[in-house]
Amino acid sequence: MRTDFAPKKLPKQTRSRLTFDAIVDACAQLLCERGYGALTTNHIAERAGVSIGSLYEYFSDKDAIVYEVVRRTSHGFSEDAAQPLAGFHNMPLRAALRDWLEALAAAMRSRQELLKAIAEEVPFAIREPHRREAWARHLALAHTAYRMAGPRVRQDRVDEVAFLIVTLVDAALNRLFLESPAGVSADDVLDELTQRLSEWVAPRSRAN
Repeated sequence: MRTDFAPKKLPKQTRSRLTFDAIVDACAQLLCERGYGALTTNHIAERAGVSIGSLYEYFSDKDAIVYEVVRRTSHGFSEDAAQPLAGFHNMPLRAALRDWLEALAAAMRSRQELLKAIAEEVPFAIREPHRREAWARHLALAHTAYRMAGPRVRQDRVDEVAFLIVTLVDAALNRLFLESPAGVSADDVLDELTQRLSEWVAPRSRAN
């Protein structure tokens, strides 16, 4: 199974960066519109407004471009998920958790169509490395939030609770935004998650 999807080269100057970005952006648009199977390098070059030769200067094939789309999408999502941590110190725990969940929901909404295309269309070998890396980043983020919360959260089984929080939130939000179950309110789901996580992470003496 192929594992190397890295670009042939990375741009170093502003003009080449614009070309590189145009190719990746075009691929993301077409992935949503046409799906992975119908996507070709010719389509991507045409949408990006570059020659096919310029495209192949940076990427070996469409899979390498799709790989870069998935990488950027994954990292952008993680960056958005980390934003609420800046104010974590100064907020009540429940409000901080809700703020974090809102940030995750907003990150998914803004990429909903592309995330769905990636999950449903992109081959496992291309998307799986980024899923694993994202999982590790989000678990590290949960540990950081735990340390920042200090005595406001339980101090036993920290690794296990962080693991379960990331697992629960990841599964719930992916189902909510990528499958869009009928009759399920996103706001109500976030309310319930906030309540459950608040109870879950509260110090044992406070929860009992």
